[in-house]
Amino acid sequence: MTYHTAAGRRSTADIRRSAATAPTGITGSHSVRSAVGQADTPAARRDADFDVLIDRAIAAIKAAGARADPVFGPFAELNSTVRAVTYHEGKLLEWGLSRLAGENPALVLMPPETALPIVPAAVELLKRNDWVGLEGLRLRSEVHHATSYIPDLFLVDRDRHLALLFDVKRSLASYAERRLNALRRRMMATALIAGDWLHIEGRVAGVSRVDVAIIDGSSERRDQKSGVFTLDEVGDLIGVPDAGEAMLALRAKFAQRVQAEVRAACLRAISASEDGPGSVFANDIGPSDDEHEGDGSAALDEDDDQDGGASIAMSRSRTQRQGVTAPHRTERRPIVVGFARGGGP
Repeated sequence: MTYHTAAGRRSTADIRRSAATAPTGITGSHSVRSAVGQADTPAARRDADFDVLIDRAIAAIKAAGARADPVFGPFAELNSTVRAVTYHEGKLLEWGLSRLAGENPALVLMPPETALPIVPAAVELLKRNDWVGLEGLRLRSEVHHATSYIPDLFLVDRDRHLALLFDVKRSLASYAERRLNALRRRMMATALIAGDWLHIEGRVAGVSRVDVAIIDGSSERRDQKSGVFTLDEVGDLIGVPDAGEAMLALRAKFAQRVQAEVRAACLRAISASEDGPGSVFANDIGPSDDEHEGDGSAALDEDDDQDGGASIAMSRSRTQRQGVTAPHRTERRPIVVGFARGGGP
């Protein structure tokens, strides 16, 4: 999840495209299957795409660990690797969920990094009302706003006339209740204007409900009434029955690869430390953290977006509008807003 300060809205092209489009980084999955002789089945294609996503995450983690640190010395690689994992695990879960959503032809995936406005009227309403009291209320999105919210995944289910805002966390185990409640409020404030935004900016009509879901990648917190779901529950949310099992398998395979990398880094650190001060990292001080701010290695926890996430997202949102013409307004029904609920279409 990312929110930022920006007076304007991010320009968005026509998003009438299927969620079947593979996430960035999944390329050549057919050639991968051919190379290893796998059968051309849906399960084989999913496994091949998951392998590509894991390779992509591991490559980013290894790149983050390939720098020296005068404080950690021979243990610098180990430190950077562990810090990078906390960021890239969350990204991997986002990619995996996006890939699985593509298996439901009814789902439309909004473009990544779509910034949705948080309008003051929505914030004030949420301060004075609970979620139930706001059902059927729809606010306009074309008003001045100071902050925005970027969902990790923004889906529209055309069959159920439903929009879904996902925020994927690698773990909620140490997530303070105060921060979790603040996240819910931002998501619900966005949900109040999402129907209008979809009609005007996204050119998607017919959405009658907008739901929000916070996904706990560690599966340690489960509270559907408060909008918190575990990995094994995502299948009901996106209408792909075995998606929960697939996400658990993806995380388990990633864990094996990470542990192998950490083990190798430990062995290298021990070997280097035994050689004493003149080896490996002693005279090689790597680039500063500023040069690696995009690789995730500087983040102790990818959930720590209260500190640095705002400035990063703000720079991303400064693209100017490029001739997106709002369609003719038609009379639209109220939008029901609530937490996502289990159960298939």
